[in-house]
Amino acid sequence: MTMVDPKDHLDRRYEDAKPSELPDAPVDALRGLGKAGSEALRKAIGVKTIRDLATNQFVLAAQELLGLAEGRVTVADSGPRPAAGPVADLAARRDRSDDDDTLVRSEEELEVGTEQARRGRAGVHKRVETEQVERTVPVEREELRVEREPIPASERGRAELGEDEQTIELHEERPVVDKQVVPKERIRVGKEVVTDEEQISEEVRKEAVDIDDPDRGR
Repeated sequence: MTMVDPKDHLDRRYEDAKPSELPDAPVDALRGLGKAGSEALRKAIGVKTIRDLATNQFVLAAQELLGLAEGRVTVADSGPRPAAGPVADLAARRDRSDDDDTLVRSEEELEVGTEQARRGRAGVHKRVETEQVERTVPVEREELRVEREPIPASERGRAELGEDEQTIELHEERPVVDKQVVPKERIRVGKEVVTDEEQISEEVRKEAVDIDDPDRGR
């Protein structure tokens, strides 16, 4: 039985992992592969775990071809035979699409709409205010008028001295104020729809694609 030390092949992060856990560990658990290399394998041949890599059709085919070159395996008999083995599987799958070869890029889009919201109450109410109003009103009054005229000599006679008086009643107009409520204006209350525009700002996320191809730049 061949003795194997897992630490010779594993990254430091996985040196203490149990052997039963290693097949399902990510492929970048292999020492020296790194994130970039594991991502390139995933994009190229769909390898995600160590198990995927160990059982990958291309890896198995390469092992058979290397064994043939080194004499550890022999060429199978020629002639019609059922297709079998990794090389045959590779040929059979050349024209078959693989979901792992497709990468879907997604992004968020804004869906903007409107909804009815209560803004508050609006209306018109009336109140009583008091103001001082001045008006000029013409008024008439009676005043005492005294006229003196001499008595002609022909009309003079004998007279007696004594006290006497003559009175007259005087009148005047005075302003009279009366108040009455008179309707002046009719106010109608209603509502109308006014269209306006509002600017909104919101963050959206989208997926970006970074291509890591070792052949780019050659």
